[in-house]
This record gives sequence, structure tokens and C-alpha cells, in this order.
Amino acid sequence: MPDEKAMEFFKTLRKERFASWEVMFETLAKREGIEIVDLWNGNCPNFDPEAGQHSPRLAVYPPHEGKPVGSFIIAAGGAHMFKSYNEAMPVADYFYAKGFHTAIIDYRVDPYTNMDSCDDGCRAVRYLRANAEKYNILPDHIAFGGFSAGGMLTGQVATRFDSGNPDSSDPVERVSSRPDAALQMYGSFDAASHVQNMLGYSPEKQRELVQMSSQQNLRPDCPPFFLMETLFDDPRSITDFASALASKGIPFALHLFHAGGHGGGLYDGKNEVEDCPHTAKWAELAADWLSDLGFLGE
Repeated sequence: MPDEKAMEFFKTLRKERFASWEVMFETLAKREGIEIVDLWNGNCPNFDPEAGQHSPRLAVYPPHEGKPVGSFIIAAGGAHMFKSYNEAMPVADYFYAKGFHTAIIDYRVDPYTNMDSCDDGCRAVRYLRANAEKYNILPDHIAFGGFSAGGMLTGQVATRFDSGNPDSSDPVERVSSRPDAALQMYGSFDAASHVQNMLGYSPEKQRELVQMSSQQNLRPDCPPFFLMETLFDDPRSITDFASALASKGIPFALHLFHAGGHGGGLYDGKNEVEDCPHTAKWAELAADWLSDLGFLGE
């Protein structure tokens, strides 16, 4: 039986994180030039107003002046139960200051499914691509990246994309949902691992896990991946995923750091996260990687 004290603690934590997330979005809405967008324009599939969550949103940072640049959509983690502030606004601010366009996705979490979250992530890519001129961004340089559960979401978006429906009445749905780069930071890379079956194998459960496993659903036309993890998590998850990418011929950058716990965000000692100067270099490395891919234009 689950420990009652642990469950009560997690319920309290979820409530606190939901509250801090709302405060963050209220803060973003007051910042000059940031636009809060209803991703589905009031028509979100499978949305339940009684579930206590907003319809999926995107906090879109203001366009940079001058030449168009690539955009980076950031998905915070939170065990698919909530979303963590330290993996959202501070990260978006960092990459925006580096010259990239940025956006923060408020995707659906429990009781919604991973498939619902994936639909939100794909919709975010479509939205920015369909509105590239409005935000002065390069429509073929849209990255999606996230932390922990947001990293899992990143892998799903980067493997379950499509080219759009040209017959849709919704202009957003007519464009591709394929991200042009995927950044996974201490994400779970294979939801279909055999570890899930240690206490009994279920073909039905395995089929369900494989459906949403980024590693099992890699395809040759997946975007390049940036992978970051610390030794707090099992390093075999990231190295196995890198091996799977190599077997498909998908370009990737792999960064495995020795220090820092799970959930460290920028690892800069701010916003209640650890100060790990060496591990904090991941953000600079990611910015350089995106720049090498042309996200800052020519």
C-alpha cells in the first residue's frame, strides 16, 4: 500500500506547484510584449473544465527586432502531475537573452494522458510555425525541449509529428508539427523499458508503453537531439537512447554531467535550484548547438 504520509506530501506539493505556476503565468502576462495564447482557440480535444486546469496555453515572448531567428518552446517537468517554475521562466529568459525567440508551454497533466500532452506539444509547434511572420521567427527553425516529464514530452513530440492536414479549416492544423530540434534534459528516454515489467509482464501494458516511447518510435526523419543528464539518474537511459539515435542515423549531442540532482533546471543556484557551475554549462552548450543549427539566422 502506498505510504499515506508520502501521498499527502505529494498532494500538498502538487497544490503548491500549481499555485506557483499560475503566479508565473500572471507575471508573464504583465511583462511587456509577452502574449498568452490559448493553443486550441477554445476547441481543445478531450478538455474537461472540471479537471482544474487551464486549456493548454503558450506564453510567447516578444519578437526580436531585425532578422528572423529560431524559436525554442520550453516544457517544464513535474512527474506529469504539475509543472515546475524553475524549469520554465528562468530557462526561457536565458535563451531569449541569448538571441533566440522563446515560448513556454502550459500542457495538460494528470488526469490527462501522455497522448493529450503530446497533442498539446505538437499543437505548439504548429502554432508558432503558422504564425512565424507575426513573431519574426524562422518557420523551419522551431525547437522543442523540456525537463524530466517535459523531456519525455519532447521525445514524444519529436517522434509523433505529422506534416499537417491541408484540408483542415484551421490554418494552424494545416502545417507540420515536426520540431526542427529536440532538447531532452534529464528526461526518461524509454517508457517501454523492461524495468516496467519486473513484477509481471503484460502484453497490453507493453503495447501501451511502446506507443508513447520515444526510443521505440524513433524514425529516420526525426530532428537532431540535444541530450543532457547527470549521474543522479541512471546514465544508461541517456547512453542507450544515444545508441538508438546512432542506429537510425539521427544527429545528436550528448552531455552527461557528474554533479547535480534531478530537477536542477539551469543549475545556477537561483530559484531554489542547486548551484553546480560545471553542470550549469549545459545551457551555454545548448545555445551553441542551436546556433550551429542556424537558429540565430545567417
